[in-house]
Amino acid sequence: MNGSLRTTTIICLLAFFGALFLPVSSQADVRNDKKEVERAVKKLSGEIDEKKKESGYLNSQVTKLEKELGDLTSQYHTTEKKILDAQKRLGKANIERTELNDELKQQQGALAQQLQAMHTAGEQSHLRLLLMQDNPADISRNIEYFNILNRHRTKKIQQLNKTSKKLEAVTELAAKERTKLRGLNEKLSIQKATVEKKLATREHALKQVRQDLSGKEKRLNKLKNQEAALQQKINRITQAANKKREDAAAKVAKAAEAKRAAEQRRQQAQRPVQQAARTQPQPTPAKKAVAKAPKATGKQVTTTRTANKAFSKMRGKLSWPVSGRVIHQYASRRNEKQRWKGIVITAPGGAKVNAIAPGKVAFAGWMEGYGHLIIIEHDRNYMSLYGYNRAVFKRAGQTVRANETIAAVGNSSGQSQNGLYFEIRHKTVPQNPARWLQ
Repeated sequence: MNGSLRTTTIICLLAFFGALFLPVSSQADVRNDKKEVERAVKKLSGEIDEKKKESGYLNSQVTKLEKELGDLTSQYHTTEKKILDAQKRLGKANIERTELNDELKQQQGALAQQLQAMHTAGEQSHLRLLLMQDNPADISRNIEYFNILNRHRTKKIQQLNKTSKKLEAVTELAAKERTKLRGLNEKLSIQKATVEKKLATREHALKQVRQDLSGKEKRLNKLKNQEAALQQKINRITQAANKKREDAAAKVAKAAEAKRAAEQRRQQAQRPVQQAARTQPQPTPAKKAVAKAPKATGKQVTTTRTANKAFSKMRGKLSWPVSGRVIHQYASRRNEKQRWKGIVITAPGGAKVNAIAPGKVAFAGWMEGYGHLIIIEHDRNYMSLYGYNRAVFKRAGQTVRANETIAAVGNSSGQSQNGLYFEIRHKTVPQNPARWLQ
């Protein structure tokens, strides 16, 4: 487009200078040609402006599609959880129904035996036994015996009716759960098809955007702006955390002052002993071995189970957030003027992203250049960042446990392939993730 504009400008200049050497009779033609050139230049300028507007529109469309895709993936994740819950309830109802069936059969058998015994004794057994007795005590005892038998039979019948009603209720509940499960499975299929359709639309729009974006300087400036925006977000999170700690420290300042005063008095009393101890030679402390961090470039990594312990105590023991292959390692060259502040792990789209340690969600949302991003605060000013996601499943302020699913792998914010961008920071300073992960 710029080449065409330069060519048109040259033609315009040649036409102008050529007109100076033309005879008067041909100057009218030159003026007409000049007007044609001006019209062409105006048309080309308009096309350039339209192209710029189109590029901006396409970028906004990609962002909109990626946000919609995040919502759909979150709904898909919720439906999956509902299906699992329904399956558990259905399984429990089936077990209860089997137990009630067994209990009902036992109750029916016991009642049948009792009725059979009464039938064998005959319908007039009560009267015959009473008439055959001469002793009033025997008559009273037999009457009580038959009353006990009748109460026992009545109780058996009541238990039988109660068990039958319970069985009917459980059977009805199981039928409802099966119907609900069918509906959830149909809903899941529809959501899956919608997600795949959105992905295809997003890929097409993204392809058009890439065709319009050109020039290393333009891309570099965009990356710098994105990095700066992320740094500002982290700075705000760090400042908020520092303020909380300062407020907490102010509350215990008076109690700490009294403790310090007591410690100073104790130290003054022990100062002569300490001065004598300093005159003795001190042994040289042994150097602590430091484990060398493994190289991550091209490394195939797999998630494992991490203990739900404080982040600061798990150096070198943390699980990778997702299974895949590391394609960009920490501090490797990103372009002519930038280096990676985290790592990029390729993984299938929609794969589960897990929290590496317990903490609190400081940010969960969209950020240009990082797509659907989630930032988790850990103990002692550490934080972990997870970007490029298709969707995030947590909200700011929620607490998470180690190994808990927090997002789904994606390629949001215009990435060319599915993967996870992952960072570890201490306060605002990026750390090498390879030194913390297994």
